[in-house]
Amino acid sequence: MRKSWYFLLLAVFICQVYTAEASLDFSNFVTVGFEGKAELEFNQPEDLVQAPDGNFLIADTGNNRIQVFDAQGKFLRIIPPPKAKNDALAASPTDNRPANIIKLENTGFRKPTGLAFDSEGNLYVTLMNQDLIAVIDYPSGQIKSTIGSSGKKEGQFWIPMDIDIDDQDRIAVAEFRNRRVQILDLDGNQINEIIYQEQTEKGGFRHLEPRGVFWTQDGDLIVTYPNYHQIVCWNIKEGTIKWRYGGKNSGNKKGMLNNPSFVAQGIDSHLMISDTKNHRVVEITRDGKYYETHSQKGSSKGRLNLPRGLVLTKDETMIVADSGNSRIQFFTAGPTTLLLKEAKVLANKDEWNGVMTNVEKILQLQPNNEQALDLKVNALYYFGDNAFKNGDYDKAEDYYRMVLRYRPDDGNIPQKLDKIFWEVNRPILIGAVTIIVGLIALVILIWLLKLVFRRIKAKVTE
Repeated sequence: MRKSWYFLLLAVFICQVYTAEASLDFSNFVTVGFEGKAELEFNQPEDLVQAPDGNFLIADTGNNRIQVFDAQGKFLRIIPPPKAKNDALAASPTDNRPANIIKLENTGFRKPTGLAFDSEGNLYVTLMNQDLIAVIDYPSGQIKSTIGSSGKKEGQFWIPMDIDIDDQDRIAVAEFRNRRVQILDLDGNQINEIIYQEQTEKGGFRHLEPRGVFWTQDGDLIVTYPNYHQIVCWNIKEGTIKWRYGGKNSGNKKGMLNNPSFVAQGIDSHLMISDTKNHRVVEITRDGKYYETHSQKGSSKGRLNLPRGLVLTKDETMIVADSGNSRIQFFTAGPTTLLLKEAKVLANKDEWNGVMTNVEKILQLQPNNEQALDLKVNALYYFGDNAFKNGDYDKAEDYYRMVLRYRPDDGNIPQKLDKIFWEVNRPILIGAVTIIVGLIALVILIWLLKLVFRRIKAKVTE
């Protein structure tokens, strides 16, 4: 039995800002493509995903096709494969394929927008102007089947935009005109739907239009609502909202969005958001707190204009469909990221001298890099503890006091300084105690001798 979840938005929620320095350092940029219809030329590109074979697909929406390229930006092929000019448009009498597949092959894709892969490697494409999902055999690029039709009923679509499929093969589809997100099985049967509402100034209710959908590693569903400048994290299992980011009013300050569209997985469970009309990518934490902003408006390398689909690869390269500039951009790691990764490897091996060398280089480039500062504090602890074990208490104290420069509220340092004080002053304290005990013993001895002497004297006088 399907479930329909309606949620009423009565207030604007802007999530708390997280002030740590970004862990992603993009300082090398490569652009691929420009406006046109040839290979690696684009017209309003939308979604961008990585395929099971490691290559990448981009929905070249205005050109009604999908382009496939490799990690270096080299063109590989078009999906679906272009038809030869002499191909017959009508189905032959011996063609036993379903009529819907034949029709779609003959008409071609119209405004492919969202892309996703299921667990078997099949490609799913939302066709915005045909109110369909095309299921593609990825290796051949041929159409296997279609899901849906035009309409408002269960399993039907009206301007489907983005699509994502989780590890349970649940399909999430954002329908812009139907103002809902449908959750479907692979056969297109509706499991449930999500409808997000706001209260209008006149006291009525308005459904908000979803655009992007993204399944998180925890099984939650992130949905972007561009006209409300907000993204929402839905707990699908319980049918509740876990958090919201952004608000009713657009803006470019921390915690604000302007027409967000697509969402991708970042590092450390972070989320990367295409903040489309702010012409940037916003990075937030898994619980919806601001973390960092990447890029700004422009047409030069490293600048974005209406970014849409995006992917962060395992080597921390961010690939973005730079829609307004009709190109793909590769944002690759700069020196800070590379030094930081090497420092973490060295830290796991307890090679803290090497860690400190890398950290000092990082802090010259980014003085407030939080992860580098954390590594430096850990290194100072390591050096301090070693010096303490070796009896070099002056050096240990210097290391511990340096920690307080970066972590003035560290509660462990006073305890460590107390230990140093007792270790340094132990001989003095032992000597003082010994003298005091000796003096007390001498006094007692003198008192006892006097007592004995008095008793002997008393017996003699008797």
